[in-house]
Amino acid sequence: MAETELYGKSDLAIPAMAGDTHFFDLAEFRSRMSKSLDPAVPGNVLFFEALDFASELHAGQRRKSGAPYISHPCAVAEILVREMHFKEPVLLAAALLHDVVEDVPWISLEDIENRFGAVVAELVDGVTKLARYHLDRASLKDLTHSKIFISASRRLGVLIIKLADRLHNLRTLHYLPLTKRQRIAQETVDVYAPVAARLNLYPLKRELYHLALSFLYPKKSKKILHVMRDLRNSPAVASLETSLSEILAESGVAADIRTRAKGLGSYYNPHKRTLDPGYPENYVDFIVILHTEQITDCYKVLGLVNNNLAAIPRSLRDFIANAKANGYKSLHTRVYLNGNNYLIKIRTVEMENWANGGVLRAWESQKGLTDDHWLEISELLRDIGEYGGAATHRKDLIRLSEAEEIYTYSPAGDTYYLPKDSIVLDFAYRIHSELGDKCEGALINGKWTPITGQLKDGDSVEILTSEEPLDIDTDLEALCKTPKARTAINRRLHQKRLRFAQQAGRDILLQEIVQHKLSSSVLEGENIRLILEILNVKDLQELYLHIGQDLVSPQLVIYYLEGQKVEGPGRQGEAEGMGRNTLTVSSLDKAVFKFARCCNPLPGQDHVLATLSERGITFHHRDCHDLHERHSLLVQQMLQVHWDLGAPWRHPLAFRVQIGRMGIRELLPVLSGMPGDVRIEQMTSGLDKHGHEFVSLSVVFHNFGEVRQFFGRLPSEMTVVEDFGRETSKRN
Repeated sequence: MAETELYGKSDLAIPAMAGDTHFFDLAEFRSRMSKSLDPAVPGNVLFFEALDFASELHAGQRRKSGAPYISHPCAVAEILVREMHFKEPVLLAAALLHDVVEDVPWISLEDIENRFGAVVAELVDGVTKLARYHLDRASLKDLTHSKIFISASRRLGVLIIKLADRLHNLRTLHYLPLTKRQRIAQETVDVYAPVAARLNLYPLKRELYHLALSFLYPKKSKKILHVMRDLRNSPAVASLETSLSEILAESGVAADIRTRAKGLGSYYNPHKRTLDPGYPENYVDFIVILHTEQITDCYKVLGLVNNNLAAIPRSLRDFIANAKANGYKSLHTRVYLNGNNYLIKIRTVEMENWANGGVLRAWESQKGLTDDHWLEISELLRDIGEYGGAATHRKDLIRLSEAEEIYTYSPAGDTYYLPKDSIVLDFAYRIHSELGDKCEGALINGKWTPITGQLKDGDSVEILTSEEPLDIDTDLEALCKTPKARTAINRRLHQKRLRFAQQAGRDILLQEIVQHKLSSSVLEGENIRLILEILNVKDLQELYLHIGQDLVSPQLVIYYLEGQKVEGPGRQGEAEGMGRNTLTVSSLDKAVFKFARCCNPLPGQDHVLATLSERGITFHHRDCHDLHERHSLLVQQMLQVHWDLGAPWRHPLAFRVQIGRMGIRELLPVLSGMPGDVRIEQMTSGLDKHGHEFVSLSVVFHNFGEVRQFFGRLPSEMTVVEDFGRETSKRN
């Protein structure tokens, strides 16, 4: 797929908008497609039957442009055929039908399967948006993304159709209202363009970024496009082209030189969400395409380039000897000329075709999803789809898949590519999930390194494991740079929260049973089965879980157990008179517990209340205004906290604490006499935005007894727990 097929004569030209008229010539479209898909070939009949079916179902529907709606699925199919070179009738039939289930109420996936087969139905289902109307738009969109990626991990055609669908929507985006244009363009930049890059569909990626960013930042994009044209036509670029031509003439190897200015996507800073003229590492690439299949000629030309031009040290990337997992092969070297860096890529014609087509080239050769390349793509898509964290974090995973890579080696000499700044844990999960779960560190080039140690180009990594699974926390997820590691850690964090919620829910329900002078045997009687059915939970363990997540009220369970002997659910009455239930806290885990910022309660402090949620436990001070006014919680939903002062913690915990309106000199006498096991590892002072002095310190504790003594000496109204977690020095 040559880049000019998506961009016309210029990489910077916006494609002509297709399907913008109020009339769509279906017969003419059929004639065009017949040139690529011979109707006389039996397998191709499926496509033309789908065309008739789709045109019938979409009859009378129109796009915002006024064009008949059938023009859109036809355009998607034509993009797949003409620009991506697909001729697979099943995939193209699904492209024609991709909107019918969503837009035609009386058509179901079962209808599609009965008429066109299970594969077409599966592809259509994969690209069909979810329609759970009780969810907000952002949640629904995130669930749709999850569905698309999970479906694509099984059938990659789902993602191919979705990318073609998004490309056509962008080409006709100007007909939509501004807010919708902005939303679709931002989603493209966050999700679809990075995925196209991960599939090695670089021309498609460039156009997706180009169109989306032109809509998001019209003024900045025009300025940068002018800069790009000036760079492409600059004397320095012309001089380098001449030098490369002379080098190639000396080599005796026939070759073409393709000079390409970086696209708008290279100027997009995803962290700041803006176009940044200084963001690209280099602004112009030179692709040297050798008219030979002799690999040694690539190295010969590389040697001449580095000998004749000012090569930048340690910038060589040999993707021929060590091809990327997506099959990409090329030699990369960077040179310096007149104050700028330039990237030179040296490859054969076959490598060039793969670089432009990526996964599509493998599709054309009909390779199965069995080799490492396809398996990695499938795992990546599944990891992104199954990620259970916030929607913004899922988008981070997608962006990480496009990140600059480093190469690392196993002890056996196998090469593993990882995103830049990956840590030991990323490497462990890259090899195997079980290895990641039990990783306790690594030998990097023979030297012990903790799981959080960053990897560099060329590192040799030997993973060290323990018998027990790694005790993970939320910090690890943020440190990891691979989707696989982040998804695995997030899954384990979720499981940890579920276990805690289940135990907490059981304890709370048993407290309610005791308060109402019932026997615990009531949970074994016949009535409990009926109650579980009424509450729509499958067993007692799920009931405990829902109580521990504040999804089911324990008072409601008692209400059903006792009938009318207690107040109905949602009332305070008798339950309030009996007092709050108690949550006993023996230790702290960052994955489960957090201290509310609204009232800044302290660990070990009296008069602390806890609230439950699916994300874990939040501590508030008893007099917290937000707890009573903003959150509108009932008395039964606020638990009295009992700190288990005597229980030793499994691991020492380090707390980062800030004390306001106090300097180090005033603080030292306050801290005198602390138990010897309590260690203050860091202490700094500064001024807040109001000019008041404060002290920040990191303190290591071993149980709540030490915690209570420490915080009991500090002015509680001026003390804030900023963070806590396992002691860094002992972590691994």
